[in-house]
Amino acid sequence: ARRQRQMCIRDRLLGIQSGNKYSSNFCFCMIMEKENMIQFRLDHIEELAYTLNLNGVSEDINGENLGIQFIAQTFINEGDRQVKLRIGTKYNLAETNILGLELMFVFRIDNMARFVIIDKNNNRLNFKADLIPTFLNVAIGGLRGVLYEKTKGSVLSKYPLPLVDMRDVMKWNTFHVEPPTE
Repeated sequence: ARRQRQMCIRDRLLGIQSGNKYSSNFCFCMIMEKENMIQFRLDHIEELAYTLNLNGVSEDINGENLGIQFIAQTFINEGDRQVKLRIGTKYNLAETNILGLELMFVFRIDNMARFVIIDKNNNRLNFKADLIPTFLNVAIGGLRGVLYEKTKGSVLSKYPLPLVDMRDVMKWNTFHVEPPTE
């Protein structure tokens, strides 16, 4: 029982940057009971979109006039044993979008049936393990890091992605079931 819900890290983190795709062999396992163990890892990160438009933007940006929006979508692909998390942000100044970044975090789950049951008849997902908040935490932290690197040296470098209440992100998150790739 002590080992229940204990997170362990296996393997080493080997971040490899190649173009706009990042991969690692960082592997987690959620230990519950041995027969219900779920192993998962962050397989790779893809950059889906990035825009930065600071034309006409002066140093007048401050925390009061800068609006920040989030996007969160979860795609479950049972056949490919993947959970894809599309996470993004937009920075707005007045009515103008001055920055946009969207990333796709692809997690591989060794035993998908222990994680979620997909009821296609009733369009419902029954999660057996609460891993989505963990995935969202990884994705938002990764988004924050990529955003920092991309805005370094610009006026936006003073405005990193703020901390966000995970309960709010869970409310905004939408779930989608994908067919397996052939």
